[in-house]
Amino acid sequence: MSTVVRCLAVAAVLATAGCRGGEVPPAPAPVSSPTVAAIGAPVPFRLQLDAGHRLVTRSPASGGCPGLDTVAVLGSGGSVRFLAYATTCAAGRNTQLINGNHGVYRTVEDVPGERRDGAVTVQTALGEAIVFSQAYSEYTNSSNHYTEPVAVITLVRPVDSAYRTVTVLSPKGELSLEQLAALLREQLLAP
Repeated sequence: MSTVVRCLAVAAVLATAGCRGGEVPPAPAPVSSPTVAAIGAPVPFRLQLDAGHRLVTRSPASGGCPGLDTVAVLGSGGSVRFLAYATTCAAGRNTQLINGNHGVYRTVEDVPGERRDGAVTVQTALGEAIVFSQAYSEYTNSSNHYTEPVAVITLVRPVDSAYRTVTVLSPKGELSLEQLAALLREQLLAP
């Protein structure tokens, strides 16, 4: 199967995923060879996927916050989650990150000062990113604590002025800060 056909197949899965009203669609099969997948509105970009990787797109949350929620499953190498929040979305509790709350970063200003102060800057195809680590915890039958790498990319050319950034994070710290930064530089592509 050609790369173009694979891209069209991934795009079709992503387009139909938006119609499922909050359900997580079945995960598409991993790609069998390197390909470039297109991610659509409200923050269009492309992502280089290697063999064994796949994209899972969730329908926008109630009220459209976030307006983009896509996970790139990197085979056995972990995953990264792409989120975009409109500036009209409610501010998040970005100091207490627990039980599914990984932060609501509508703009770089939503990142708490101590995380911004310790952030590194990475140039991406979409714009400048600040990359930092944040503490995240889950409390269910036990307590688990993680250090998650996060990037907030300020878009150079936003398609929709309400979406000024895209947040990329490695849930539960599956990737290191350096691995996330490398993915942003090498695999994230302009639309």
